[in-house]
Amino acid sequence: MHLPLLAATDTVAVGVTVVATLVVVGLLAAVASLLGAARHLRRQADDLRHEAAELLDEISATVREAGLEVERVERMVGSAQAISEVVGSASRLVGGAMSSPFIKLVALGSGVARGLRLVRGGAGGQAAPPGRDDGRRRHRSRSRAGRGTAARGTAVVVRSSARSEPRRAPTRLVAGKARRR
Repeated sequence: MHLPLLAATDTVAVGVTVVATLVVVGLLAAVASLLGAARHLRRQADDLRHEAAELLDEISATVREAGLEVERVERMVGSAQAISEVVGSASRLVGGAMSSPFIKLVALGSGVARGLRLVRGGAGGQAAPPGRDDGRRRHRSRSRAGRGTAARGTAVVVRSSARSEPRRAPTRLVAGKARRR
């Protein structure tokens, strides 16, 4: 018994068929794997879309809250500006109403203090010139032409010396009479 030997062409045909079958099976396995990966990616995309929708809802809520807070702050700033204007006008009103009486009160106090100094210090019954209690006198300078008129805006201060005017000792009032020390 002799088996007929397969012809070379039949062997090649069987080999090509086996290889083609293996290639098709491999391609089918690759397609199945790609389909699994595509399903997995689709699920991931759905999850991302769901999370993105939730995040957008949260962002929208946050933006609405921020808008409400901005409106509230604007109202507060407007109220603060109105209060500031009211306080400013009230301050000007009170300042204007109180400045004149306050100035008069200060002038009265200054006058009373000066009177008390005169009474205590006793300048021999004579009041010193206002603001000049240091023994100096003011003289106006004569014009260069010698006409005897005072030059405008010029004043010369002459200090008194011991030769021209003797200084008096300060006096005190005791029981209505002036006494020298």
